[in-house]
Amino acid sequence: MEDQNEELRKRREAALARKRAADAKRAELEASREGELEVERLELEASNAEAIADAEAEHDSRKIRIVESSLGVVIVKRPNPLHYKKFRDKGEAKTNELEKLVRGCLLYPNATAFDRILEEEPGTLDRCATAVIELAGFRLKEASGK
Repeated sequence: MEDQNEELRKRREAALARKRAADAKRAELEASREGELEVERLELEASNAEAIADAEAEHDSRKIRIVESSLGVVIVKRPNPLHYKKFRDKGEAKTNELEKLVRGCLLYPNATAFDRILEEEPGTLDRCATAVIELAGFRLKEASGK
């Protein structure tokens, strides 16, 4: 009986040691990832701030909109009146029409980075289109009666 208790105690100690080692390894990995995530977040914030400053320096701030996404900001400008009329004349706002409208007004990021944002967060297209349409003078609050 005593041999059996001794064997259980040894197994218990070995299992606890393995668990402590695994927990320490996980904590070390998590701390490393947190550092990486913080640096990535700061880099993204810096890129966003630079893009916004550049856009505001180049364009009247009343003629641009900044749309937030987890992958960075999207900056759009007021649409060309002729392009906006063509968009409106198409009637229904299908995805490809919204995308054409937004891409024609895209100031930041470049097309490749914008594609990545849309791949990850497709709803960003709708928010960008809303921003462009509002820049064209359409007031969603007035249209909805609010």
